[in-house]
Amino acid sequence: MRLFVRVADAGSFSKAAADLGIGQPTVSRRIQDLEAQLDAVLFLRTTRALSLTEAGERFYRRAVDILAEYDEAEAEARGLEHEPVGLLRISCSHSFAHRVIAPEISSFMRLYPHVRFDVIGEDTLTDIVGEGVDLAFRLGELTDSSLMAKKLADAPRALFASPAYLERKGTPRVPADLEHHDALIFRHARSTVWTLTNGNQKEDVRVDGPFRASGGEILMQAAEDGLGIVLAGGWLVSECIGTNKLVRVLPEWQAQSLPIHAVWAAGKLRGKAKLFADHVSERLKDMAKIC
Repeated sequence: MRLFVRVADAGSFSKAAADLGIGQPTVSRRIQDLEAQLDAVLFLRTTRALSLTEAGERFYRRAVDILAEYDEAEAEARGLEHEPVGLLRISCSHSFAHRVIAPEISSFMRLYPHVRFDVIGEDTLTDIVGEGVDLAFRLGELTDSSLMAKKLADAPRALFASPAYLERKGTPRVPADLEHHDALIFRHARSTVWTLTNGNQKEDVRVDGPFRASGGEILMQAAEDGLGIVLAGGWLVSECIGTNKLVRVLPEWQAQSLPIHAVWAAGKLRGKAKLFADHVSERLKDMAKIC
């Protein structure tokens, strides 16, 4: 059953074999034995792709839960329910990996030294099933309805700039002043209008600037270097605030918060994946106070 789930997640006999360190013929033979035992075809096999049949999809959903229940029962029997073990594969954006996940892995491994991590930090969305990801962290509204998700936090967003930039360009006093400043803009932003709120007040400001980037790390560096004002979440600027690399601009105003979700493929969030998601959630609450 574990082998079946690994093949389904990998979408390939050869990839599953490589991940597990066994030969592809062994994987194929064991899957054939399982299909014979169940008297059901679990996979549709073509020269180009491997996909689950309807019976395979039903068996996959049940198998994931059964294996998770078994792991919990085994851990309880061994007295390891508070001592998770094994590999946890994580996926998130590069900047989120650097600013949030990496520091939390360090503190998590001090609590649970028998857990190993494999982190995929990419600014494009990772195929969770295809890459065998146990837990992904995603910002903003979710679009893939086939995945399971749990909201961890809302990430408030505010305006930040370096003291050097504000000394050179002046400090905005009201949102309308931003039209005369250099904005640092995410390339994937749907609009160059920043919507800011202050209690019941709401202002839409069209912004522009000489620098755009697709990654948060690059924008943070540009802000630190005095290239402009950035609209960012507290988690992204957390390293810069205490060192005075960046300061809050228009501190009474903020933008709409972005939700942060933990996302996984199927079943309930359990074991070390749930422990780590909860661990990160606590850190995100602290970071939210920056805005």
